Parts: sequence; structure tokens; C-alpha cells
Amino acid sequence: MKKNYFLIALFLLSIALTKAQTTLTTATDFTVTDTHGNSHTLFSLLNSGKYVCLDFFFTTCGPCQQTCPFYKETYTNFGCNTQDVYFLSIDNGNTNAEVDAYETTYLGGNSGYPAVSGTQGGGNAVCSAYGLPAYPTYILIAPNKQIVEQDMWPISSAANFTTFFTAHSLTQKTCLSADIAETSVSLGISFYPNPVQNNLTIETTNHEKISRIKIYDVLGKLQINRPVDLEDKYVLNVAELEKGIYYMEITSENNAKITKKMSKW
Repeated sequence: MKKNYFLIALFLLSIALTKAQTTLTTATDFTVTDTHGNSHTLFSLLNSGKYVCLDFFFTTCGPCQQTCPFYKETYTNFGCNTQDVYFLSIDNGNTNAEVDAYETTYLGGNSGYPAVSGTQGGGNAVCSAYGLPAYPTYILIAPNKQIVEQDMWPISSAANFTTFFTAHSLTQKTCLSADIAETSVSLGISFYPNPVQNNLTIETTNHEKISRIKIYDVLGKLQINRPVDLEDKYVLNVAELEKGIYYMEITSENNAKITKKMSKW
């Protein structure tokens, strides 16, 4: 009889561990470096009042490959790391180059959210600290450092992530950086094509002259800062930008400004 009880206990424990992919209920701090050389410290993000959604993966994992597009879509749906939720992808066992190739193959290019490789970015140590027996594992950490979702699964669309998030009063929000907002002021601007691959044509619609063009990524980092010799039509080469969403701030000769969203493909 004792043996039967022991087997039942083991069975129930295996179910529990299958459901909760991380063994932790309280987050452990870490600092990692993404494939672009930027560092990210978990507790700093949480202390800023953000929830943090972690994607634990490895590049040859079939379910990871299948569900990562839904994670990327959710990243966009919930503000591109500029609102209430910060998305961070943690790899186990691969290099920066392998993680970049994974994003190119399964996400069509740069994911937008930071991705950390296992061998070069510190991902291996984080995966070990969080006690992960299976991949992918998607977890959600509240600002109070409690892991409120130990395993968001199954995932068959971005709507599944939304269901988990809304259970914690998180709502979908637009992708605006902390310092950049899409504005509409006296400066009239048209630009094309959008999305753009190489050359973006920008022209005024009210005879004002352009004095400067700045391009910011969704995290508010300045990518292009181009002075313009007071022209009402200007062609800006953006080939150096990675694929993704950007905000373009145009300043006129009278210091009027307008900020517009653009896409690079």
C-alpha cells in the first residue's frame, strides 16, 4: 500500500513539474548581455515598475521555433518594451551568431526585443538558475519579483499570451518609447515608401523647410541624426537600419517638430 501511495505521489509531482516549468516562485536576479552588446538586469527592470516576460529557448527546439512568432507579436501588442511589460529572450547553449540566425529564420530578422545567447550573453547560467527541464518556457514576473506565471502554455497564437497577461490586469498598448510620441503639429510632412528598404523620401506639405531628421528605435535610442540644408524635399538613406519599427522626428527651419512612425524591411 505504501508503495502505491509513493507511486501516486510521484505521478502527481511529475504533473506539477510539467505544468510549472520553472521550479522558482520568486525571481532570481541576473545581468545578461544581448546579441547587440546591451546589458539587462532583471531587478532593475522590475524595480522600474515593469512586469518582465522571459522566453527561455534554444535554437534547434521545434516548439520554440513554432511559438516564437507569437511571442514577438505579443511584444508588439503590449508596447514593444516601452510600456508595462518588458520582453527578454534567454537562450540555452548557443552563440550570438546562432541566435541571430534563429531570429532571421523564424522571425524574419531582428526580433525587436533583446535576445541573449547562452554561451556569450550569460543565458546558460540563467537557465540553470531557473531550473528549466523543458523548452520553450515562457514565464511572467511581477514588479514585486513574484513569478506569477511559471509556465504560459500551451501557446498556439498570440491570443494565448494575452489571456495570461490580462489575468494580471495587463492591457495591450501601443509601441511608443518613453520619450517619443507620434505627434501632429503645424509642420506638414509626407514620406514614402513606408515600409522602406533603402531610401525614404520626406517632403513638407506647407512650404516649410526641413532642418534636421532624427530616427529613433522603439526603445528611444537615437539611430540616425541627420542635419538637412533647409530643403522641402529630402531623400534619407536608411539601409543601415535593421528591420523593425522606428520613430522619425523631423524639425523645420522654425523649430516646429513632427514625429511619425515608420517601418524598415
